[in-house]
Amino acid sequence: STWAARNPGARVIQPRRSRQISEAQKASWAIARRQRATKKALLDNAVQEYLTQQTSKLEEIASNHSITVEYLKGLIGGQTHYHNPRKVQRHNALLHAKALEVNTGTYLLSTHIQKMVKDDERLQNLTQEALEQHVIALNEHRDTKIHGVRANNVAAARDVLATTDRITKELTSLRDRTGIYATLLVTRGHINDSIQSTWTTTDNSAEFWEDVFGHQIVDIARQYEQWACTQNQNLLERDSLGSLRKQITKAISSGLEKITNKKHIVMNYHSYETAIIEMYGVRLVGWPEDVRFANPSAIGTVAEARKLRDALRSGTCFWKKLSKSELDLFATELNARRAAGETIRKPRKKRSDAGIPRKRKAPIGGKENVQPRKIARSTHKHTLPKSAAIVPTSDEEDSDEDA
Repeated sequence: STWAARNPGARVIQPRRSRQISEAQKASWAIARRQRATKKALLDNAVQEYLTQQTSKLEEIASNHSITVEYLKGLIGGQTHYHNPRKVQRHNALLHAKALEVNTGTYLLSTHIQKMVKDDERLQNLTQEALEQHVIALNEHRDTKIHGVRANNVAAARDVLATTDRITKELTSLRDRTGIYATLLVTRGHINDSIQSTWTTTDNSAEFWEDVFGHQIVDIARQYEQWACTQNQNLLERDSLGSLRKQITKAISSGLEKITNKKHIVMNYHSYETAIIEMYGVRLVGWPEDVRFANPSAIGTVAEARKLRDALRSGTCFWKKLSKSELDLFATELNARRAAGETIRKPRKKRSDAGIPRKRKAPIGGKENVQPRKIARSTHKHTLPKSAAIVPTSDEEDSDEDA
């Protein structure tokens, strides 16, 4: 079975069909490759000449203003490795619509599709409503490419291999920039998947698992794979309401134990202000505003549970240790609310027979107030008769009888 088969309601990323290339097309593409290589060589030479001139100019500016060349390069060449995804533009939406129309059996190059869009009067004179529909379609296409499931096991294995290779390079670069230690474990989620379980570590991070947990990283990866395969859950089962509630409860409880340094501490939602904040001086910060603060078992929708789970997982919702001033301010506000007659702690539920006199249960045997008799310990000591100090022999006895 494939990951797509185990998720029947999910969007599937359709694999690309192989193109049938004729000999004429191959020869034409070879000529085009040589032309591009020639143009690229000319461009490289021009860029190299420009860089040489730029270096001389930078040295001249740095000398005139008494600064270093490196500092000047930082001023004019600063860049970031992170960027936000671009919004869908009209041009991209029309290209996507035209590609869906013409790429039925064979795939055309983007330059050909751009020319077709430019020559299509219908696409050039679209109404605003029709254009918005094309934008929505392109957004859904992009979201499917990111969150859709792979159609078969081969495509899934290739995706995992390419993505883990890219993450490994990013972690290595991040190690060089920041000095972090990292461990990445990737395993298949089903016994029929063809994904190869793998792991990667920076520097000597693999020694951590053996020094602290007493197991090598290869054993950890093997146990992780066994655990993942026994889960046997698809996307809906992993994010079911019951599963999300368990994840939320575990995250809140473990965070409370860690910040209070008390094992087996129980989260109290009904008397949260007195039993948690007032007693331990900690507060849960960042709870989503549109999710009611209550026991996770009382959360009724998957959307609310997922929002709270994601907030706890990302760290936007976390436990915070209150300072002395914050705790004093909270105690003052709490006492003011108590003085105003507000019920802070939830009252305990009364017994159904409250106010009715109850008789004490009689012990077995029908006698009331009879204490069981204790068995007295015996102090009598059993003594054995003592033997004589001198025991006469048989010869002495005979002599005494003759006398």
